[in-house]
Amino acid sequence: MTKQHYVPNLAELQLLGELNYRRIGKVLRTKEEEREWHFAIDTSGHQRSCLSLYLKQESRFTSEFVLAFMPETKSDLMFDAKLKMIIRLYHDVGLAEITDGHRQFKGSYPYPNDEMHHKDEKFRLNQQLADLLELCLKHGHRLDDVPFIQMA
Repeated sequence: MTKQHYVPNLAELQLLGELNYRRIGKVLRTKEEEREWHFAIDTSGHQRSCLSLYLKQESRFTSEFVLAFMPETKSDLMFDAKLKMIIRLYHDVGLAEITDGHRQFKGSYPYPNDEMHHKDEKFRLNQQLADLLELCLKHGHRLDDVPFIQMA
């Protein structure tokens, strides 16, 4: 029995990157000059989460953002429900992708591996970004658009 080698679908990965670039554009719309964006996301079950984007660095052809996502209230889960990812936007080609801040993720990884990456880690991370941005676009509102009242 021969071992099947995973081959990433580059067209699918590029389409996901293009769509994520557009989604980020929609999220930032009318507030592009800012360096931080904060959103409250209300979903079913009366769960509120917070999504924040921070502009980390910017150059002529690229921008790098940090995305942070977390529940507003402390969770009873046994694991940390906070998520943080670094997103690089390529303005010349209209693409967004997840990086680790220093390098890009590989298109495929051998499985198993020491870092415990999925064989399609790059696609999964970029799909997770798509899901978070869609959640924000469908159920989120900017915290600077609505008066925010902190309850004691």
